[in-house]
Amino acid sequence: MWTVRDAASHIYTFGTYTLRAYHYVKVHTGKGTNSSTDRYWGLSGYVWNNGSDTAYLKNAAGTLKDTCSYNNSSASAVYC
Repeated sequence: MWTVRDAASHIYTFGTYTLRAYHYVKVHTGKGTNSSTDRYWGLSGYVWNNGSDTAYLKNAAGTLKDTCSYNNSSASAVYC
């Protein structure tokens, strides 16, 4: 299964989910109802650091497929 993780080993697993070409998905760390455009980690605590962090997207084999970094403490959301 594909995952998104950070350097501190917080791992979100997509489970049974297909993202179509040229579409997007938002991964929220909090609680909510999963949809085709929004997935929820279900956590009550923070995952991403305020000042900077990197998200790593890995496929089912554990191969790194993409990264997304930010370095801005005033950013309320980052789109990659």
